[in-house]
Amino acid sequence: MQNRRPRLTSGYTLVIHEVTTSSVKVWVGALSPSMVKPEKWRLCLAQVDSFSDEMASEQALVQVDFVKDVWKRPFNALNKRFYHVHTLHDLPATTDFVLRFEVERDGQWHVLETAYFSTLPEQLPTSGKAFTIGLGSCFYAKHDGGRAANAYEALYKNEQLRPDIKFLVGDQVYVDIGLGLYPLSDDDCQDRIADEYVKSWELLRSMLRRGGTWMLADDHEYWNNYPYLKGFNPYLITLGLSDRFKDRWEKAAKMGVDVVQQMQPLRTFNIGSQLSFCVADMRSNRTDQGFMTPVAFEQLIAWVKGLTCPGILVIPQPLIAKNGDDNDSNLPDWPQYEQLLLAMHNGNHDLVVLTGDVHYGQVSQVQIGNSGNKLVEIITSPMSNLSELDGIATAVPPKAYRQKFPFNAIPGIERQKITRSAKVSTQSKWWDLRFPSKRTTEHFMTLDFKPTSKGIMMSVHAWDARNIDRRTKLPKTIAGFKPKPILIK
Repeated sequence: MQNRRPRLTSGYTLVIHEVTTSSVKVWVGALSPSMVKPEKWRLCLAQVDSFSDEMASEQALVQVDFVKDVWKRPFNALNKRFYHVHTLHDLPATTDFVLRFEVERDGQWHVLETAYFSTLPEQLPTSGKAFTIGLGSCFYAKHDGGRAANAYEALYKNEQLRPDIKFLVGDQVYVDIGLGLYPLSDDDCQDRIADEYVKSWELLRSMLRRGGTWMLADDHEYWNNYPYLKGFNPYLITLGLSDRFKDRWEKAAKMGVDVVQQMQPLRTFNIGSQLSFCVADMRSNRTDQGFMTPVAFEQLIAWVKGLTCPGILVIPQPLIAKNGDDNDSNLPDWPQYEQLLLAMHNGNHDLVVLTGDVHYGQVSQVQIGNSGNKLVEIITSPMSNLSELDGIATAVPPKAYRQKFPFNAIPGIERQKITRSAKVSTQSKWWDLRFPSKRTTEHFMTLDFKPTSKGIMMSVHAWDARNIDRRTKLPKTIAGFKPKPILIK
C-alpha cells in the first residue's frame, strides 16, 4: 500500500509558537544538516484581512525585522543545524497576520517560508466565529505522508472552523523507536534525535506554521516511560546497559524538547476574565517525589486556587486515570496527584483538562467530590498511529467506567460517577499489514468556546487526520463522535 507523497518544502523551518494579544514568538532556522545558513535575512510581518492572501503585498507590511549573526545550534554538538527565536511585539489584538522568512540573493529578496497566525482576543467573541482551540498528540511519522498536517491546513483555511491557537500535548516525535543495540557518542545521539525532528517537522509543516502553538513533551520525546527504565521494552536495552550512554541520550533529547519545542515547566495566560489557561509539563522533570518540580507544582496549585473563571489545564497524560505499572507510569503514582485533586475540589470553578498520550480519544466529565466543581477531560490521541512491530502498542477507548473517580480513595473527596459523552472510533483492517492491532482512528480535535449568561459553552469536534471530504474540501468528522455542548463556569 503506497503512502501519499508529502508536499515539498523549502527545507527551512518557520514555527509559530506562543501568541498573546500583542506579541508572537517565532522559531526560524533549519533542522536539516544540508541547509545553508543565510547571512542576510529578515522577517516580514503583514496584517491581512484574509489568509487567502498568502503573499501579502508590500503595502500591508506592518513590521520588517532584519536579523544578522544570530544563528544558534539547536543541538550543541552539531554545527550544520541552526535556529533563532524571535519575538515580535506591539501587535494589535484579534488580528490576522502573515509572516515571511526572506533572504537576500543577488540584490533581491526571496521568500523561503511563510506562516500565518492571529493574536489573541482581549475577550471571547460574543457573536460570529467562536474562539477555537486545536488539540493533538502522538505523531508517528512513518505512514503519515503529510496527511495530518494537510487536514489541519484545510480546516485552518475555513474562516468559521479555523483554530485560533493549538496545543500539541506530547509525543510529537518518537525519538526512541528503533533506538538500536549500540552506544552512541554525544554527536551521534544528537544527530539521531535531530533527524527524527526533521522527519516529523517536515510532515507537520502545514500545522506548525499556522497559528500559535504550545507544545508539551511526553515520554517518547525521551524514551518509553521516561525517566524510568522499567518493564520490558527492547528499545531500552542499550540505555540500561550504559549509564553514560543514557545520560548522553537524555541530554540530547532534552535539547529537542527545550530548544526545538520551546517547552517550559509551566505557562499560563488568560482570555480576558473568561478563560484561564495553564500549560504544565508533567513529564520532563519527574522524580520519585513528584511529576513536577516543587517550584512548578506550587505555581500550578496557586493557579488552581486563584481561578476566577473556568480553567483549562493542558497536560501530557490523563488526569482521570488509574495507577500505572512498570511499563508506563501514570499521574496517580505520585503524591502530587492527590494534592492537585484536593486543590481542584477546594477551588471555585470548573476545570477542563486537555491531554493525549493513551492512543484513544474521548470526552469524559465528573463532579469533583461534593464541591460542585466539574472536571471535564478531553483526550485526543493519536494523529498518526504506530505501525508494524510497534503497532502492537496501539490502543482503543476503555469500556464504560464502572468505578468512581478518584479511582483511589482520597480523604476529603467523595468519589463520583464518571460520564463519557463521546469516544473516537476504532479501525481493524486485516488486509492492512502496516497495522497489526485494532487501533483508534487517526484524528485531532477542536474546541469552540462561546460566552453565555450562565457561563462558557464549550463544544468539542474530532476530525479525521487521514481523509478529506471531496465535496467540502475539509477533513471528515469522526463518525459517531457527537458530544453535547458542555457548560463550564
